[in-house]
Amino acid sequence: MLLNKIELIVLVKSIFFLLSLNAFSILSQRSPQNIDTNYVFDLPFAPGEKSMVMQGYNGSYSHQGQFALDFKAKKGTPIHAAREGLVYITESSHVKGGPKKKFLRLGNHIVIKHSDGTFAAYWHLLYKGALVKVGDTISKGQLIGLSGNTGYSSWAHLHFDVYYYSEGKQVTIPTLFKTTHGIKKLKVYHSYRKPIESQSAISKNIDKIEYHFQDASVPPLHHRSYSWIITETQLRFTANSYGTILKDTTIAISTIKWEQCKTAFLNCGIKNQKNIETNQGCTGGTSITIQTWLNEKENFFGTANKCGGKTVGNLSGNTEKFLSVIKEGVDPLVYQTN
Repeated sequence: MLLNKIELIVLVKSIFFLLSLNAFSILSQRSPQNIDTNYVFDLPFAPGEKSMVMQGYNGSYSHQGQFALDFKAKKGTPIHAAREGLVYITESSHVKGGPKKKFLRLGNHIVIKHSDGTFAAYWHLLYKGALVKVGDTISKGQLIGLSGNTGYSSWAHLHFDVYYYSEGKQVTIPTLFKTTHGIKKLKVYHSYRKPIESQSAISKNIDKIEYHFQDASVPPLHHRSYSWIITETQLRFTANSYGTILKDTTIAISTIKWEQCKTAFLNCGIKNQKNIETNQGCTGGTSITIQTWLNEKENFFGTANKCGGKTVGNLSGNTEKFLSVIKEGVDPLVYQTN
């Protein structure tokens, strides 16, 4: 049955109304429950590059009430992802910019969604300065764009902020960065250099991670030993009690989850200590062993044994945090045992 002109207009308006409701419901989602406020970002430049913060948090020019940063960056400066994630928005068709509000909507930008539900925005890019597209999976440190002076901007620079949605509004959060002088909250009019040995460069040397927990508790009823083995495409969890297999489950994982685990290995400070006494464990004790591999060759091994309130071994770092990141987003049914 053919619709007359009035009926067609009503139908189109109804469709747009329903679409707007759906969009509003997405934007009005509650804030993410597991925001990692201690996550350490890379500076959004190439390794070894230095940049000054020209405007900081709650800046009087254009950052009122925002945890946002403006980095000095001449036109064409390579911009690298400060954190791994999924490209959510790109815009690079604009050519104009200036210190007037009329340019607000003309800023070229990239938005990347992170695994904890937050987003990072990179603004004022060059015309055609977005070098990635929506849906791309991005590694930490990956080249994503070129800086410019488009949009509401008085000089060539990079505007960077991290936010989440709450009741349809963007809520920005403060961020930590790894610099050549340690992990910092960046301050206005201070310059910071990105370490040459960036986290992303190190993580490329890993294609498998293993986390093993050995339990020698007694009685055997309470004994639980388990292993997590993560590769670029899958995660395997096994659990046993003195050799009796309790669980052996393998699931497929996304590239983002794999990048998250690699980054956590670095962010949690997993490394070897030198000249630390080692032992073989003890009755009632536990141990943690972490290994990484590349092309089936082990390139990291660390172990820590706990017994009688004392920990010995060559493994250091926040192993509990590392394990929590491995488990993040994994259905508990994968690793729960009776």
